[in-house]
Amino acid sequence: MTPFSTFKRIELPFVPDNKYYAFTDPSGGAKDSFTLSISHKERDTIVLDVVRAIKPPFSPERVINDYSELLKDYNITSVTGDRYAGEFPRELFYKRGINYELSKKNKSELYRDLLPVLNSGFVELLDNTQLINELVGLERKTARGGRDIIDHAPNSHDDLINAAAGAIDLCHKPISRFVFAC
Repeated sequence: MTPFSTFKRIELPFVPDNKYYAFTDPSGGAKDSFTLSISHKERDTIVLDVVRAIKPPFSPERVINDYSELLKDYNITSVTGDRYAGEFPRELFYKRGINYELSKKNKSELYRDLLPVLNSGFVELLDNTQLINELVGLERKTARGGRDIIDHAPNSHDDLINAAAGAIDLCHKPISRFVFAC
């Protein structure tokens, strides 16, 4: 057994030459975790650098303050998130110098688009048990009208994988079948 066999990639440090992207899944502090993920592109590989989840109960304002400081540490001035939480995260991030952009995709679309990128081998995830458990726990269902919905199972969560899928998606702009540009 080598000393490197137990090495885990929990979080990667800021590297000045990288351009980082961030995605958040806000929560009001009662039921769901408030999550944030940061990613960057290295040649043809999307690297997940940070995944964070604050479990309730918590102060949403305090979490946004902490996350804003983390985003600034990675030289990020804009974070993308969903529409679910309304205006409160946009306003609180803005007060801390971070622009909150609304995601163009809902979580089902993020999950749908994540699978081929993961299967291509062009994504490096972090060693985070919760992240992996949420990923493998996703379920695909067909709703009325034939539309596919991908979501967590009943009594499960998908907060961390939602933020990670969003951060990966921000780096994934296909220009050909196997080459990705960010």
